[in-house]
Amino acid sequence: MENKTLLYWNSFKNNIEEVTFNKVLDLDLLYGLDQQKDLIEQNTRNFLDDLSYNHALLWGVRGSGKSSLIRGIVKKFANEYDNFVTLEVNSDDILDLSNIFINFEFRKNIILFIDDLSFEQNDRRYIQFKSFLEGSFSNSKYNFLVYVTSNRRHLMKRDMIDNERSSAISQDEGVEEKVSLSDRFGLWISFHNLSKNDFILIVKNYFDHYKLQFNNNIEDLALKWIFARGNRTGRSAYQFFKDYCAKNKIKIS
Repeated sequence: MENKTLLYWNSFKNNIEEVTFNKVLDLDLLYGLDQQKDLIEQNTRNFLDDLSYNHALLWGVRGSGKSSLIRGIVKKFANEYDNFVTLEVNSDDILDLSNIFINFEFRKNIILFIDDLSFEQNDRRYIQFKSFLEGSFSNSKYNFLVYVTSNRRHLMKRDMIDNERSSAISQDEGVEEKVSLSDRFGLWISFHNLSKNDFILIVKNYFDHYKLQFNNNIEDLALKWIFARGNRTGRSAYQFFKDYCAKNKIKIS
């Protein structure tokens, strides 16, 4: 089904473009993320049903399914509700948010999705973003929900916070300013490294979903795959599955 509810901010053209939900992973394939999925689904439904909701920060290891989960859920709700649009803004373009909300007209509720957001040393953008989350004049006329993914719990490196502790006149004051951004999110949803057994179960889930046989030989291949890559994530499980299908001339949609 084609949907025109997904919008993307093109900073080069200074314009919002309509795109379709292409290559969004089926939520059933996000094995082992039931708790995270339930939290995001309920929070999104609350927002769309005009109930209380919270902005959410999804943080944790790379490739753990944070972005896939958000994209899968907004696609699901786009087929159920007609009262919202999803606007994706690149993390490098968050200073454009005021421009977007002042100069473009939205007639529906807005789910704002910012993927892979983090801040480096002396990056002051987090102050403007914190102001945006608190509710500035630019966005006050709109009902919006923010979903952000990051590899960092407080959206910035740990050593940035540690530096504040060592250099601030009031050690607590500098740290408080840094971590206060993540405090603007009512939901903190964590994603962690997988155990070997969980990794194999995710791989097996892909085989089951596509009705392909899974056996001990495939399990050995999957373990060799992650040994070579040095990580166990949902992303690496999917990459192994695609590699296996390609090598065996198996077409998947």
